[in-house]
Amino acid sequence: MHKVVILGARFAGSAVSYWINKLFSQHEITVTVVDQWTVMTYRPSLVMAAAGHPIIADQWHIAMKRRCEKAGQHFVRDSIFRIDPQQQHVYLASHPPLPYDTLFVATGSDQGWRTIPGLGPEHGGVCEDYLARETGDRVQQPFHSLVIAIGPLLQSPADRPHLVGSLDAPGLEVSFLLDAWFRKQRRRDHVSITVVTPAPVPGEFLGPKSQEILATELCKRKINLVTDAHYERVSHSAIYFTDRKPLSSEKMIWVPPYPGSRLARISGIDDGYGWIPVDQYGAHRTWPNIYAVGDISTTALPKIGHMAMLQARTAVHHFYAVQQRKRPSPLRPYVLHVGWLGYGRGLLTLSDWLYGGSHELVHVGISSALAKACFNHAYKIFSGWLPLMP
Repeated sequence: MHKVVILGARFAGSAVSYWINKLFSQHEITVTVVDQWTVMTYRPSLVMAAAGHPIIADQWHIAMKRRCEKAGQHFVRDSIFRIDPQQQHVYLASHPPLPYDTLFVATGSDQGWRTIPGLGPEHGGVCEDYLARETGDRVQQPFHSLVIAIGPLLQSPADRPHLVGSLDAPGLEVSFLLDAWFRKQRRRDHVSITVVTPAPVPGEFLGPKSQEILATELCKRKINLVTDAHYERVSHSAIYFTDRKPLSSEKMIWVPPYPGSRLARISGIDDGYGWIPVDQYGAHRTWPNIYAVGDISTTALPKIGHMAMLQARTAVHHFYAVQQRKRPSPLRPYVLHVGWLGYGRGLLTLSDWLYGGSHELVHVGISSALAKACFNHAYKIFSGWLPLMP
């Protein structure tokens, strides 16, 4: 029987698991999902925890192991050590080598805290539950200056599309949510907020209309913006740049740099920069029985959940088409994103601008925020296996 192994059970891995269950019967293939955690932390909601509500971090854990096993898939909780594409084995920390016929790698990119001298998770973050919880506690303490900094994306210079920042969406959302929260606490006049990004504009991946709206919102809310940041090092209370004066701050919140995947490097399946090179179907360019889905793939830009789900659908449908000797459909990327603006409002963007297109649909308002809230809660209720999948 054909052995399918899925590495990772977050946005991308969960979507791969869903589509395989949807397209294949259990007598056709065996499916094993590997992740070091039995639950998934739903990261899009961590910005709420960081913005003064730390308890929220504990409310967004989704039981992925239970979801997979309910569908007849085997779940292995373990750390992934190495992939051997020649022997078609995955080496785990505490289980025997796991053989595969087809492999889906959805382990994501590593967080490159140490790629900037002096930077570490102790500076504050928002992309993991424990960091969002700690940040939510810290902002309740008295202080007068806050910097929200976006790390660089360390991809190959040849990659297209090419982004400078790792992902500024969580940083911008936290800045807007904290602005509203500080005003509610009557502290806003005593706290300066600065957003720092290596990108030339806020919302680098969205499109010109959304970028203009974000810049206007930042200005209107008196949130300072520093663009084109080239980081040199970070101390306990300041960020140092290669081309401008240091920026001092009592508190920091970081979206860390993303340097690709150590797993991909160790396994010899990366592009030389830690990312897995794939074709338009998500299949590895050298090892076609390996699919890379989500943040670990060279085509997963921007690194948002919706893109990971699009990639998962394309990759699994390609795998299915190959098995059925049918013609597969390539990935047709587009950006669908809703960001919190605070005060019950959201910014919705539907755009192909990042991929050379000219279409950008934008909406600002309460309905956009409601749409985001509905998606978040639906994702939690259905454990990532939504009735209608992107």
